[in-house]
Order: sequence, then C-alpha cells, then structure tokens
Amino acid sequence: MKKKILFINDEMTMGGVSRILNTLLKNLDQEKYDVDLLILHKHGELLDEIPEYVHVLEGSSFFDTIDCSIHQILKEKKLKLLFHKLRLLFFMKTGLIGHAIKKERKQILKSHYDIEFSAKEGFCTIFNSFGDSDLKLNWVQVDYEVNNYASHHMRLMKACLKRIDLNIACSTKVQQAFKKVFEIENVEVIHNLMDDKRIIDLSYENCSYPFENGFKCIAVARFHPQKSIDRLIYAVDYVKKKGVKINCTLIGGGELEESLKNQVSELGLDNDVCFMGYKTNPYNYIRGADLFVLSSLYEGYPTIVLESFLSGTPVLAMSVAGVNEQILHEYEGEIVDNDQNALNEALYALASNKQKVDGWKKQLSNYKSENEIVLKQLEGVFNGNK
Repeated sequence: MKKKILFINDEMTMGGVSRILNTLLKNLDQEKYDVDLLILHKHGELLDEIPEYVHVLEGSSFFDTIDCSIHQILKEKKLKLLFHKLRLLFFMKTGLIGHAIKKERKQILKSHYDIEFSAKEGFCTIFNSFGDSDLKLNWVQVDYEVNNYASHHMRLMKACLKRIDLNIACSTKVQQAFKKVFEIENVEVIHNLMDDKRIIDLSYENCSYPFENGFKCIAVARFHPQKSIDRLIYAVDYVKKKGVKINCTLIGGGELEESLKNQVSELGLDNDVCFMGYKTNPYNYIRGADLFVLSSLYEGYPTIVLESFLSGTPVLAMSVAGVNEQILHEYEGEIVDNDQNALNEALYALASNKQKVDGWKKQLSNYKSENEIVLKQLEGVFNGNK
C-alpha cells in the first residue's frame, strides 16, 4: 500500500525552498507514495512547476499573511491584511494558535497522513506540530545562529519542536545551529536534491548574453539584504579600478532593486553591470559567465552553487553555511572570508587570471550531483529509519 505524505509550504514564490521542494516532489516514487501538497497562502511563480501527480491543497484565508511582514502590509496600505496579521500574531503570542490551527486543519485536510513534512521551518513547523500524522518531519534550510526567524516566538517554537519526530537540516552548520538555538537533538543532515537533467539541458539553451568582452561574473538572487548584492557591486568596482576589465550580470529582483541600481549609477558602472530581471531559465546565462559569485551574508545550503556547477561554471562564495560541503575541489571555485575586503581581493585575483578560471570550467563539464545518496537517505527516513 502506498504511504500518504502531506508536504506543507507557506507559498511558492521564486526562491530556493520552493525550487528544492519541487525537485523533491519530482523525484519521489509515485508507486510508493500518494502525495498532497498544502500551500498555506497559495501564490507564487513556481506553482506551475509542481508535478502533475501531486494533489495541491490550498490554505484558508486565516493563513493569508503568514509570508507577509507588517512593514510590507503597511507599505502597501492593505488595512484588511493588517487586521489578519495582527490577529495571527495575537494567536501566536497568547498560545491560542494551536486551537486555531486544529480548527483550520479540519476544514482543509480530509485525510489522515502517514508522513507530514514541513517544507520550510517556521510557521509550517507550527502547523505540522498540531496535526495527528504518524511521522512528523521538519525541513531546516537556515543557519539559525546567524538569523533566527523564530526569535519573537521562541517559547512557541520550542514547544512545537517537541512534537516533531525528526528535523532534516540541509547542511552540518545548519544542523549544529538548530540544535544549539532550540536545545534539541533530533536533527539529521540530508543535503538538498538537484534536478540535474533539467538544469543541464536549460544551461545549453541559447541566450543573448549582455556582455561580449572582459571577465564575466554573474549572480542569481533575490535582491534582499541577506544576499548582499551590494557587496558584489563594490567588488566589481574595486576590480575595475585596479585596471582589470570586468562586467557583472545580475538576474533577479526584489525590494533592494532600486537602491542597487542607484549604487551602480553612483559608482559609474552603468556600462559594466546589467540588471536582467527574473529569468525562468538563468542557467544558460550562468554557463555563459566565467564565474558565479555568492555574496550572501548567510545561507543554509545554497543550491545555486550546485546549479552553477551543473551549468559548468565555478563559484566564488563567501564563507556561509553549506558552501564547504559543496565546494570540495579546487576546480569548483573558492570560499573566502565573509567580508568585503576578502571578496574584493578574491574577485580581483580570479578576474586577473582568466586562464585559471577557464581551466576550472573545463573540469566542471562532467559534474554530477549526489542525488542517489540523498534519495536513499530520504527513503530511509520515510520508512522510519533515522
């Protein structure tokens, strides 16, 4: 008999968690698992990429603000949403959230599940913890020592985690941080799955690359403070001022887009930095670059690093969680201290030695991810073998 699994995510906007979730769903054995996906606030660009065999459920209006901040709601002057957000926070602060979730679960869910899997730690964890599924799993993708999203609800989160059977961390650093912050032990490391064939095929599609000459670096990210794209722009300016011809392609968008464009103009880099917007296929642009740069302040296990390898491009990464479990060989790239000066000097050294970077790209031509290992680990968990 098939095992019935419920996955829970808050939304399906463009980003790492939703992509990772869709990749996992795509790789699950349909002969073994009957899969439902509950999206608490159903919206996002990646809804269309959910595999057809997955039965998609939608949360009630109670969950419409779980992925919105009060600041964002006030900025957009959505007073009705503000009321919903304040009500949600009231339930969380008073401890009434459990009763509310149990009520909502009865309305939304019509089945009992063998396995319930929170695709994103946080509110999805809370929702999971108040269910009655046989095995409760929680996916952890964030280094909580660097950024604790639950800092305002620690008592609630610790209580909920006591009802979770196993937390699955995407990297060793994430595992260690989650254990320490929440004072728990049931955290195991399983790396994220990669959609190798899709990424490789897309990376060979034709694209109109914005630059022809010079050392080409690229970043694909949300324009959010975490990703610190401003550091990459400063590094490009540093390299240019040192006399090396360099350019930078930025794929993505977000709240900091306007300020980043202003930064580029103020530094006189309008002809050296190109904002491409969101791309459903960024991989052909990554393949066209000499180097991918991960300038983030913090991460969990940034899958864009492996996606870059699969696209045939080495990575220069800040020393954040997960990258030391991805960049294992010299030809895959470099990891540098998490500060501006280290990024400046490393980018300058690599841009000054394109021959070395070209050699790395050649060695990455046959890169393969560790999907077989990861799938075996997940199978073990689903069968109750931790």
